[in-house]
Amino acid sequence: MRRFLPALVSSPLAKLTFVGSRDKKKAKQYAEEFGAQKFGSYEDVLASKEVDAVYISTPPLLHAEWVKKAASAGKHIICEKPSFPDYETTSGIISFCRGASVRLFENYAFLYHPQHKAARELSSRVGQVSSIEAVFLYPNPPGGDIRWRPELGGGVFHDSFGYPIATALHYFGELPESVECTLTVDQLHQIDTAAKLGLSWGDGRQAAGRIAMGEEGYSSRYILRGQDGQVEVCRAFAVDSDKPTEIAFETGDKKEIIQVKPASQFQLALEDFCKTIVGEVRRLFEDDILARAAVKEAALRSARAGKPVFLSEIGFRKK
Repeated sequence: MRRFLPALVSSPLAKLTFVGSRDKKKAKQYAEEFGAQKFGSYEDVLASKEVDAVYISTPPLLHAEWVKKAASAGKHIICEKPSFPDYETTSGIISFCRGASVRLFENYAFLYHPQHKAARELSSRVGQVSSIEAVFLYPNPPGGDIRWRPELGGGVFHDSFGYPIATALHYFGELPESVECTLTVDQLHQIDTAAKLGLSWGDGRQAAGRIAMGEEGYSSRYILRGQDGQVEVCRAFAVDSDKPTEIAFETGDKKEIIQVKPASQFQLALEDFCKTIVGEVRRLFEDDILARAAVKEAALRSARAGKPVFLSEIGFRKK
């Protein structure tokens, strides 16, 4: 309602044709508000010959079921993050989608915001980036939110843990050697409410992440550090399409704030997906999903074992 559908309606490369929901009244409401011609159940959407691709935004633990059903129906798929709960499921679903000749995109749309390209260009002025620090903190969600429900994949690990991982892989371009993770668990609700992440590449490069809900304020940022300074993306992940963003650049005794014009990261991600489907560009979406899933798997094993886990233990391989 707030981000994806407005981006879809605004895009010249895609058209909203069919809205599906478990509640047909809700489907009708969304269809009327955003100009879709049809509405119905999830199954109705997948049965439609007019639909080329679907956007799946169910709770995380229901993704695998509906991605497989969409792939079986020959639909390309944008799946909300995180796509799947573990590496084994991720690997199996990606193989299934490839067998069905459909593309699968995990919606880390934040990576498409132009501020990250600007941050990369600025980072060349601080020397080789050797460390990345990412923080995503936010107040408790309202009662009834799926993040309070462990049976639907609640907690911060499934909700937000992928952000620092996606950030680190985006800049360093390869998997770390090892991963270390700790989780803080709310015993009453049986969900994790905070997590700390450490990634090591074995050559001196490192990344750290901290994610937590229940904070007084909101923080969504990351810092790239090099020997000659640092670059901070001040609002990195959840960015309103009508608001500019800021990058804080420091080197030596020089400090500068760079403003980046507003952009719809959801629309930019959607249009890259569309161009990939029709063959205008070539993207390895599925390899990216596998890489992020391998790091998350290592992190979860580390939290359980209380020690670092090497990526070689996960069995990651590009397919």
